[in-house]
Amino acid sequence: MTDTVVVIYSGGMDSFTLLHRARARGLRVHALSFNYGQRHVRELDVARSVCSGLNIPHKVIDIRAMGDVMAGSSLTFGEDIPEGHYEEESMKSTVVPNRNMILLSLATGYAVTVSAGAVWYGAHGGDHAIYPDCRPEFVEKMDAVCRIANYEPVGIEAPFMHMSKGEILAEGLKLGLDYANSWTCYNGREKACGLCGSCVERLEAFAENGLADPLDYEAGR
Repeated sequence: MTDTVVVIYSGGMDSFTLLHRARARGLRVHALSFNYGQRHVRELDVARSVCSGLNIPHKVIDIRAMGDVMAGSSLTFGEDIPEGHYEEESMKSTVVPNRNMILLSLATGYAVTVSAGAVWYGAHGGDHAIYPDCRPEFVEKMDAVCRIANYEPVGIEAPFMHMSKGEILAEGLKLGLDYANSWTCYNGREKACGLCGSCVERLEAFAENGLADPLDYEAGR
């Protein structure tokens, strides 16, 4: 069904906005989250809560068994999470090998199962410097493959591909979204750290829109 989409929903602010964008456009949404062995499941807990409140079908797929073939990222284990902006070389340690190709492949199978015409994910302009699987050429190739991988063509779409984090936030604010219902920090502590790349970019987005982030940050943020 062309009016049905699978949204890869991490629980972060980008996918939170994407989920609501799909709903605002009148699309029937199936949310799909993944536990791939990330350092914490704070985002997944938030995702469950949001989907429950909106009565959106939501599945969390446990792919931790694939950890041995997706190793080497500071987001899963090993070295400490780097601090600073995404444009810094150190942030390359947050790349999870082949993550989005794997997640999009699984989401495409789910899309066929629920008769969805497309899979949406939240890659955006700020990701391009670090993440190869968030760049326009990757999305174009995955879209082409997923349209012929099954009898039912499934499109791969990244609606925020050419938007900044600040522009994504601005769109969500127009939709009246409460970003207290999202979690972005790479660390799963009681409060967001305010220092990891994800926090830095989120705080910049709120500053760009002249607002304070509703999340609590650790002392000094």
